[in-house]
Amino acid sequence: MNKTIKGLLWAGAGVAALAAVNSTVFAKAKAQGNPLGGEGRFWPGPYGDLFYARQGKGLPVLLLHGVYEGASSYEWRKNFDSLSEHFNVYALDLLGFGLSDKPRIDYTGGKYIEQISQFIREVIKEPCAIVASSLSSAYAVQAAQDLPDLVQSLILVCPTGLRRLSKEPGAKTELAYQMLHAPLIGTTVHNALTSVPSLRFYLMNQTYFDPSFVDDEMIEHYFTVSHQYGSQNAPPAFISGLLNHSVAEAFPALAQKTIRIIWGREARMTPLSDAEAFLAANARAELSVFDKSGLLPQDEQAQGFNRLVVELLTEDAPRPKRARAKKPEETEE
Repeated sequence: MNKTIKGLLWAGAGVAALAAVNSTVFAKAKAQGNPLGGEGRFWPGPYGDLFYARQGKGLPVLLLHGVYEGASSYEWRKNFDSLSEHFNVYALDLLGFGLSDKPRIDYTGGKYIEQISQFIREVIKEPCAIVASSLSSAYAVQAAQDLPDLVQSLILVCPTGLRRLSKEPGAKTELAYQMLHAPLIGTTVHNALTSVPSLRFYLMNQTYFDPSFVDDEMIEHYFTVSHQYGSQNAPPAFISGLLNHSVAEAFPALAQKTIRIIWGREARMTPLSDAEAFLAANARAELSVFDKSGLLPQDEQAQGFNRLVVELLTEDAPRPKRARAKKPEETEE
């Protein structure tokens, strides 16, 4: 047996071993449930079924989680019940994340904008507010510009699209995506990024200001979500930059009454200084900053966050029509 054949056999054995390890990692994950409660439903979107939880009455409010490994509407677990006491709240899992379908397709920012806009038109069907986090904020901004009659208020948490995650994909981006999207390499990278040590490091050092928020229950949740069937399909598009979306044209053109930017003062990956670009781009935009908070003030400062959202959106909610007073001749005897 010559060296070439031996090399190929060893390479084949290594590939098989790596594939086996990847399969074992996924097999360890538990089944995922709805972390929010409420009424759980699936909407047949253009690229797959999207899961959403709904609860409450009044002004419709759409919650959009950020985009990252293990992302889902779990991000809103401290806000869903509280906000649904005042509004009709929809918490949507984006395609490729949470309980939504995770097809092996080419994910792009344009596809997410299309799905969000279609969800508003077909499911919510009336003027609503959007509360969006991180990269999803860019998609919300575009949806608001495209559907000005249906999106009446925007609350954006540590948004992107002006200074960060706004660069259009290029040749290098496509090459990186193809490598990360390859079944063996992609799944191996995915498992490395979503291992328990990696998740703990990312959440404690990049996401939260107070690392004590990151407990074993949270780590287990993120591990479970990121190891459901197909959960490795969407993240490569994010990592390589294919999900970037610039709001340089859309954000200045927004005319919604409420455009509130919310930032955690200690946010690292998307620092507070990025807010300057949003405030300069649209005079309607206002900024609220939460102390002792990183990228997720809705979690670290949930009580204050919920109070602010209720305050902002109650002003925008349509007032109930008052009953017309009867004329004297109409009064029953």
